[in-house]
Amino acid sequence: MIFSTKNHESSTGRSYKYILAPFVILPIMLLIATISRAVTITVMVFIGMGALYIISRPRHRNRSPFFFSWTLSSGLYMFLMFELVVMDFWEITYFENIIFLLLFAFTCHFFYKMKSTADFELATGSSKGVEYSPVLTSDYHYCKICEIEVNEGYFHSIWWDCCVLKPNYGYFLLGHIFCLATLLFGSNLTLTTVCQPYIFYGPILMPEDCGDVYYDCYLALCFVTCVYSLGYALVICSVLLHQLLSYIPKYGASQWKKMVHVFNV
Repeated sequence: MIFSTKNHESSTGRSYKYILAPFVILPIMLLIATISRAVTITVMVFIGMGALYIISRPRHRNRSPFFFSWTLSSGLYMFLMFELVVMDFWEITYFENIIFLLLFAFTCHFFYKMKSTADFELATGSSKGVEYSPVLTSDYHYCKICEIEVNEGYFHSIWWDCCVLKPNYGYFLLGHIFCLATLLFGSNLTLTTVCQPYIFYGPILMPEDCGDVYYDCYLALCFVTCVYSLGYALVICSVLLHQLLSYIPKYGASQWKKMVHVFNV
């Protein structure tokens, strides 16, 4: 009993380390990236290569809260940078900030719904080695990371630490769409604040010259955070493209059959 208790405490300690590590590692890496343009490129390439390596590994090896914690720390850090540092330059209007906050709120809402729906649906499954749930259908999916069988499963997202199923797939898509809009809108506002902007069309500004950002630590930090957020946006674009080619047709077909069935009734 003492041995098992020690193992449990040791395992709990490791999980806390994995949860807290991204909240320390990410700010340090972005601070290092503010040294120069070459260091910025090096750090961003390192982060990107790390993400590609994680994705390429066998799924069962990605069973860790570290990745979900990295997602939360990224969102929290970028949000705080915008609201506490970028807004302090007084070049962004309250109306633009309200739009940003609304986009961010919708993003959080849809991802929360995705997670909560997944937790509810997983309650109908069964753990590995335990009795199987009688409600499982022929369309069940066994998740190697959760070690559970679920109905209508598509895939497991390590970055959100949950299974993506048919009931929460719509929230998954909407969350990523609003997240992409939030990142692009916030990055544009930040870059046109810390860089020299030009008028792209009407009231729309675009950054033109960012060569002076590294002479001020706050400007450099905002700029580096924007580069990171644009890299994040690129990843989300690839995720949405993959969904368009792989899962959206399957999801759309099931939704169409459901609508046809309702109308026929």
